[in-house]
Amino acid sequence: MNMDRAIFDLKASVEATSLYILLCALMDAGLAPTLENALQRWTGTEQALNTAARELIERCVLSGVSPISKDTHLHPNTRDKWC
Repeated sequence: MNMDRAIFDLKASVEATSLYILLCALMDAGLAPTLENALQRWTGTEQALNTAARELIERCVLSGVSPISKDTHLHPNTRDKWC
């Protein structure tokens, strides 16, 4: 999964931008883009991770629904779907 540099133009929070980059890196490594996998590499709190995920879902950057479980796949959408 190639990270779309347009994430920086979206002006999302630092945490949301970091989570997007992390999820893309997980997918590049052949791992599922889940909060469980992200949490292993996340340097912030679990609450910050969940808040970042909700922000990305609300902005249509990630596919997913709230509430988010730790094993839900959070696939990045193409930028044409971002809001």
